[in-house]
Amino acid sequence: MDVDKKSTRDDRGNGIDIDKVQEILSATITSIDNSKNQLLDIVENAREEHELLRNELNFIKMEIDRVIGDVDRLTLKDKLVRGKLAEVSKAFNRYDEEDIKKAYTSAADVKVELMAAMRDEQQLKVRRTSLELSIKRALKNIQNAEHIVQQVTIAVTYLRGEILSAIDVMGNEGMALGIKILEAQENERMRISRDIHDGPAQQIASIVMKADFCERIAKQDLDKGLKELAELKDQAKRALKEVRGIIHDLRPMSLDDLGLNETVENYAMSFSNETQIKLRVKAGRIISEIEPIIKVAVFRLIQELLNNIKKHAKASDVIIQLEYGSKYLRLTVIDNGRGFDVDKTLEKLKRKHESFGLLGIFERVKQFNGEITFHSLENEGTTVMIKLPVNREVLTNE
Repeated sequence: MDVDKKSTRDDRGNGIDIDKVQEILSATITSIDNSKNQLLDIVENAREEHELLRNELNFIKMEIDRVIGDVDRLTLKDKLVRGKLAEVSKAFNRYDEEDIKKAYTSAADVKVELMAAMRDEQQLKVRRTSLELSIKRALKNIQNAEHIVQQVTIAVTYLRGEILSAIDVMGNEGMALGIKILEAQENERMRISRDIHDGPAQQIASIVMKADFCERIAKQDLDKGLKELAELKDQAKRALKEVRGIIHDLRPMSLDDLGLNETVENYAMSFSNETQIKLRVKAGRIISEIEPIIKVAVFRLIQELLNNIKKHAKASDVIIQLEYGSKYLRLTVIDNGRGFDVDKTLEKLKRKHESFGLLGIFERVKQFNGEITFHSLENEGTTVMIKLPVNREVLTNE
């Protein structure tokens, strides 16, 4: 037997060529990776199609507004020329043949213009409806494709054995935990991907096109070219601001420099300035040192809760309370928004397989063996209370 060749034996005594198994596994991973790259191309093409449809829809909406203006103008003009025609027809003996002919011709021309404008309006509205449906389908296709990419990535990660050590140590529980960790990572990557695509990526693409436009304009009219260049500079600043925002969301450096309380206070001030929602932070004294990963978790939970308030609550006043004990911390967020039925909303999100927002908050708390309760009544606001350990020693000891 060749001592260099790795092999083992199954229960029946048959030799298993480990190198061959690894070769097959490697080929499988390569094949899946190639398929994943093709799926990513499909996602990108779907995004480009979605963006083109959105641009066309915006153009169609502007055309509809213009045509509606034409219809209104021509309707008034039609009324005037028909009035003139009625007057001429009623008192034809006071008008010569040329005036009568002119009145009839004018009325007919306006009627033709009006009918053409009304036809254009109807066709544009049909196209608008078609585009809106196409945009919904394209968005659904993007979401489905992203979900498939996510599942493929998780499968490849398992095949590569990147978290097999957890499975070996914890068995089925380790596998379940590993899947949750990978899904959380992929969800976060998808969110970042969407943020970059919908924000700075589009801004930069627009900047590139506008730079070319500025160059052509400057050759013809220097003053106009400089004006366009100033607008381009502003757009570049906005793109840079969005990139910095995404970087901050990935890991707020102030957590390390300033600590949790001051970071939350700074974020609350920024959020309040952006949304015009009055926001107060009541932070207690930190008793035990909080582990960095717990700090990030608390900050993420606050971000997610405030994002939900901004999108859905229609609140004007929000209070964030942070209380600290030797083993646990408590986060409470209170808003005076319109409230909602918690159980019905969660059930609806589960049916839709939503992984962000409200369900994401529950999942994040669960990952740290924390506790979360929602108290909400329609038109009476919402109170969220979250309890988390301050470090992993609490989890180990209890």
